[in-house]
Amino acid sequence: MTKKKPLKDSFSLRVARLKKAIERHRVTRFLGGRGAVAVLLGTALSIGGLSETLDNVQFLVQKDLDSVRVVRTKNGDQKVVASLKGDFAGNAIYKLSQVLPDRYVARELSLFDGKWIATGEWLSAEAGAAHETRDVFLQEMKRINDSIRAEFFAAEIPYGELIYEKARKYDVDPSLVAAVIEQESRFKAGARSQVGAKGLMQLMPRTGRWMGAQNLYDPEQNIDAGVKYIKYLDKRFKGDLRKTIAAYNGGEGNVMRYQGVPPFRETRQYVKKVMKNYDKRTKQLQKYEKQQLGGSVPETDGTLALR
Repeated sequence: MTKKKPLKDSFSLRVARLKKAIERHRVTRFLGGRGAVAVLLGTALSIGGLSETLDNVQFLVQKDLDSVRVVRTKNGDQKVVASLKGDFAGNAIYKLSQVLPDRYVARELSLFDGKWIATGEWLSAEAGAAHETRDVFLQEMKRINDSIRAEFFAAEIPYGELIYEKARKYDVDPSLVAAVIEQESRFKAGARSQVGAKGLMQLMPRTGRWMGAQNLYDPEQNIDAGVKYIKYLDKRFKGDLRKTIAAYNGGEGNVMRYQGVPPFRETRQYVKKVMKNYDKRTKQLQKYEKQQLGGSVPETDGTLALR
């Protein structure tokens, strides 16, 4: 009869396998070591692949000054199944445990005994420390998500690296920038319209100079000026996306005059097509993120929710 492996050995084996798989994955080079470890440990403790074997089992993650321990409780019996030093790996385990379901994972912070020094000052300090820990975790997850988004644009969208860089510079959705370029020039850097608009984002020379571009056929200058112009229009129309897109095509004066999308056939068709492109690129990005994160879903603030 085959001897059943202890849960500790099984846990270590899962971590080793996940680490080896992640190290081979191309996303690792974007996340860096800290990001890869965070994802690895989060997956190791997540319940998705283990829930079938965890009936009547709960884990307690204990943190003190020097170490982090994972204690398994089953049918009233407790056993330490993992013990880590208080370095990044141990701290990551504790941070990630804070967002896992309470029915599977409980937490215990034992830097000091709360019964021994349960003063208002101490409780306030403990709450502040917990908030800081949460902030660090969210920042790490946001960095991972940003890295995956950058990879998507670099791999899937023509001039994607420039688009993502300039979109971040001016705080504009890169999927919107890609949608505008797709409609304006079909990603052709040498495009020129009959009225003289030039380059990827089809800027008129006057608008280009106003936004700081000297050569509109240079992709970097063109995208920088175009994204800066989109940001200007976004502020001008207080975040109204349809007005912003309409003004990019039909002029901000016409949008102000008609208090919305002007009744010009070209502009109305333009807004419709850009919105369609925008929706398409957004869905592509969401699908890519889901594939790279193994089912994890980005939240609206850019953080990740482990599934």
